Amino acid sequence: MKITSAVIPAAGLGTRMLPYSKEIPKEMLPVITGYKKNVMVKPVLHYIFDALYDIGFRRFYFIVGRGKRLIEDYFTPDWNYVDYLLKVGKESLAKLLADFYKEIEATEIIMINQPYPRGLGDAIFKN
Repeated sequence: MKITSAVIPAAGLGTRMLPYSKEIPKEMLPVITGYKKNVMVKPVLHYIFDALYDIGFRRFYFIVGRGKRLIEDYFTPDWNYVDYLLKVGKESLAKLLADFYKEIEATEIIMINQPYPRGLGDAIFKN
């Protein structure tokens, strides 16, 4: 039996990362890497998604809490932005974003709300 679903807890308050995590979820912390001789900046959750997608996961359960709407927005394709990038001549960035959006559309993403921060066990139980 092949496992194709992943539960990703992203509901914590991020108190150990204050003040950064006051307004931006800690899961959206930027990670800077080199990519084809360019600098690549993606949030932590994007790297987690990529790694799991690359090994065959196609269903993602994100456990989110209050103030984590940014995560849902990030994993919702915005094809108008891709069109804008193409219009202003940024083809390589448009392709990068389009490839990510195609991966998102090839998966099932479920956002599960954990209304109160009661720890990892409670977050997983929400699934």
